[in-house]
Amino acid sequence: MGAVRSWWDGLVPRERALLGVLGALVALLLLVFALILPVLDARDAAADALRSAKTEQALLARAAPASSAARQPFTRSALLQAARDQGIQISRIQPGEEGEFSVWIDDAPTQALYALFETLLQTTTAQLDRAVVSSDANGRLSAQFTLRG
Repeated sequence: MGAVRSWWDGLVPRERALLGVLGALVALLLLVFALILPVLDARDAAADALRSAKTEQALLARAAPASSAARQPFTRSALLQAARDQGIQISRIQPGEEGEFSVWIDDAPTQALYALFETLLQTTTAQLDRAVVSSDANGRLSAQFTLRG
């Protein structure tokens, strides 16, 4: 420390003032680039994330089915009634564990099949676990899907 002090004392006042100004500028640059800019960037990123989350929440709220309190329990008879309402003939229903049903439909109009999915998901507590849908040359669909209540 004594060597630095003797070096400083050996400088003329003009050099000391220039080095003092240089030191202040370096400290200011460190403060700006190491502290202020990262905080401002983090604040902007947080604001963007909040905006994105609010947009996603609004989209999900619009797309979400009615609350489960207003929905009926999912049963085999609810599935059959919804299919009948859409004019869809179910080829096979295989019950599974814990209220699960695997369903096969061999021939259905596109809009009717997707209306069946929408009806079940919006009016019952059904959850669509898995679905395989294929179409023929005439635009009619066959589907195999699993619903869980």
